[in-house]
Amino acid sequence: MQAGRQIWIDRVRSALEGQGRRPVIEYLQRQRWFGGKGKPLADARLLDAIELSIGDAPRLLALLLAEYRGGAQERYLVPLSVRPKAASDDAAAIVELSESSGPQWVCDATREDDIWRSLYAIVASGREVAGQTGSILGRTMPGREKDMAGSASEVKVLSAEQSNTSVVFDRRVIMKLIRKVEMGVNPDSEVLEFLTTKTTCGDIPPLLGIMTYHDSQAEEAPEGTIGVIQRFIPNKGDGWSYTLAHLDEWLEKAGGTGQGLAGHPSNAVRDMSDAFLEEIRRLGTITGNLHLALASNAEAEAFRPESITALDVERWQRKMTHFLADVCCDLRGLSAEQRAMAGLSPDEADILEAACRNRFGDLGLLVKGPSVKIRHHGDYHLGQVLKTDEGFVVIDFEGEPARPLEERRAKVCPLKDVAGMLRSFNYAAQAALKRRPSVTAADGAIMTEWEGAARTAFLDGYRSVAKPGQAEFLPPAWEDTERVLRVYELDKALYELRYELRNRPEWLSIPLQGIRGLSREGAS
Repeated sequence: MQAGRQIWIDRVRSALEGQGRRPVIEYLQRQRWFGGKGKPLADARLLDAIELSIGDAPRLLALLLAEYRGGAQERYLVPLSVRPKAASDDAAAIVELSESSGPQWVCDATREDDIWRSLYAIVASGREVAGQTGSILGRTMPGREKDMAGSASEVKVLSAEQSNTSVVFDRRVIMKLIRKVEMGVNPDSEVLEFLTTKTTCGDIPPLLGIMTYHDSQAEEAPEGTIGVIQRFIPNKGDGWSYTLAHLDEWLEKAGGTGQGLAGHPSNAVRDMSDAFLEEIRRLGTITGNLHLALASNAEAEAFRPESITALDVERWQRKMTHFLADVCCDLRGLSAEQRAMAGLSPDEADILEAACRNRFGDLGLLVKGPSVKIRHHGDYHLGQVLKTDEGFVVIDFEGEPARPLEERRAKVCPLKDVAGMLRSFNYAAQAALKRRPSVTAADGAIMTEWEGAARTAFLDGYRSVAKPGQAEFLPPAWEDTERVLRVYELDKALYELRYELRNRPEWLSIPLQGIRGLSREGAS
């Protein structure tokens, strides 16, 4: 690294670590991608800096270390630049750079196109760029060099994501910068590479390249994925926004009539619903094909299907039971006002806990089958599929970012994915009602019927390709598959309940309603 550039990186470090590091701490706490909100952040400092200057413009990819009270640590990637602070760009300014000829600031460079072009070029060329304590390395998938050829001219930073940052280049490729750096194998790049290179799965954006960070000071797991590049798929938005737009229009036409799917007030409404349900059926087929692809290779150890054992089931049930106890403890701690808002009776937490524990026993049907465990999506819902002219494509295989990498890479029963999507239909129906200025009893009845029809369509599509008795990751009988599926739906609804308790108490009724129904439905 040239001496002059080393000097300005040292000045950036000095500026970031000055003032008791308060500016960096405050900057992190403002960012959507920062996962430590609500935790006591004690310190934040520059851990490594990879110089990415273009011409005379000082830019770098910074690795910041966030330290919490109690000793926990996390590392985050931040593109930085040094420039004058514009009046309209106060949010990007982090701290003033001292000893400058003019007023210069260390700024967040997320909205600066050149830094993304530089990162793209590193992957396209397969280069390694050294920092102060580590380096970043780009790698293009074999046979995908043509997709990555040429420089990127048009750059568009997307704003929808929260835990990562995605950038579209020339509407042909998309790069995701993984903000939280975790050393080890990232399931997003791992699963995408497997599906792209080892299967014929066509319902994902193909993986084109990967960017990794290598920590030269780490003794174990020195490498972690920090960037994933895929082919850009033109789309109409994600499945969540697409579904809500459909429900808004459908409720507007069908609402207030007292007629649901069995008796539409007009052919237009019937045709609109039938066409949408056919798309949901197609999404079920796509999901089934995805699971078949993930179960299709016995050579790759990380993806080899394995028999589900009694010990697996016992471990899964124990985890579910512990989480259930925690959630019910939270319910018992609600105030009288909160209980009334959620429609929760005084002894309902006890009733639900007993009913859920009883339902968890149905996981034993996975051993009776027997069935196999495989890799899965890990965080499957309507927001994780893109709507295209032809149907849907599945995105974001990193799992739930808050969970450890080892857990996100574990093999499980893939009905967890199916359960996540079914719960997403329930949330979409309820969210559509919440968006209306007033809701009638007829509106509620229509949405209940719509959710049932969407559920049926999705499962019909799923089992048209993932057939019980043939797909080894399902119990041989569909009736047993449905019972196991209800367990995973129940577990997902409990996860939702915990989230709403902590973030949106006014939405508590949605997961509560689901838990009540799932704990009773089909009970033997």
